[in-house]
This record gives sequence, C-alpha cells and structure tokens, in this order.
Amino acid sequence: MTCEIFTQILTVIILFLTCLAGFKYVRVTKNLWKETVKQTRLSMRPIVVVTYDEGESKFMLMNYGNTPAFHVKIDDVPIINTESSKSYYVFPEEYCVPQSKKISIENIVMKTNGKISYTDTFFLGAITPSSAGRTFDIKIRYKNAESEEYITGGKVGEGTFNITRIEKIS
Repeated sequence: MTCEIFTQILTVIILFLTCLAGFKYVRVTKNLWKETVKQTRLSMRPIVVVTYDEGESKFMLMNYGNTPAFHVKIDDVPIINTESSKSYYVFPEEYCVPQSKKISIENIVMKTNGKISYTDTFFLGAITPSSAGRTFDIKIRYKNAESEEYITGGKVGEGTFNITRIEKIS
C-alpha cells in the first residue's frame, strides 16, 4: 500500500511540475509574440525628418521609414514671440511622403501679427542652417497607413538640424 501511495504522490508531483512548465512555456511564448509584433510594427513605421538642401536652397521632408507617411505637417515655427510682435513660419501640409523618398517643401509662408506673406529663400534665413542666428524647436507630425500618429522633434538653425525625439503619440 505504501508503494501505491508513493506512486500516486510522485504522479501528482510530476503532473504539477509539467503543468508549471506548460504555464511558463505559454508565458514565454506570449512575450515572444508581443516582442515580434512590436519589432514588426517598428520596422514598418514611417520616420519623417526635415533637412535643408544647400544646393537647391530648399527645405526637404525625408522619410527614412519603410512605409509612407500621410498628413505630414510641420508645426508653425515661432521666429518672434513678444507682446507687440508675433512672427511664425507656417509650413503647408503634405499629404504623403513615400518611403525612403525626399520631397521639397514648397509654399512656406510667414505669418506676422496675423498677416500672411509669401516667402522665398531669403526670408527663410532665420531657420536656414547656414545663416540662422539661433536654433528653433521644430515638430513634424504625421500618420501611418493605419492612422497612428507620430511626432519627430528637433532643433533647426544655426548650423544644425538635430533630431531629439521620434515617438508614437497615439
């Protein structure tokens, strides 16, 4: 009788350990699945930055990602922001920047105290890296094909364009 009890206890212990191993396997597999989904999504997202082409004297949007970026919009860049004067560069919305492509940004306007004036390269000098007297914060907002929103932030002007953050915001 003691041999039967010992066999039953051993069977219960083996079943319990097998069950624990199964639960651990399920948990590890679930974590691997989540990480695979995360890595796939990261590899398939757009990454949009703004650059300045000295040769063409134009600002360009570049998508370093593997999918197109939609509804790309650069937030207004404040040049002067005092009580008596407010001046901004206003960038147009581009509807699509294809993956691994660069497009020029056209029709940048300057908004001063509510009045809009059209710009050319000379008037963009405040943020052009070769002639800027200081740096300005810049934010680029865009969506992927699934309407998930992203933002790229950085500094532009005074000899630089420096990306400080790229993140998903929705």
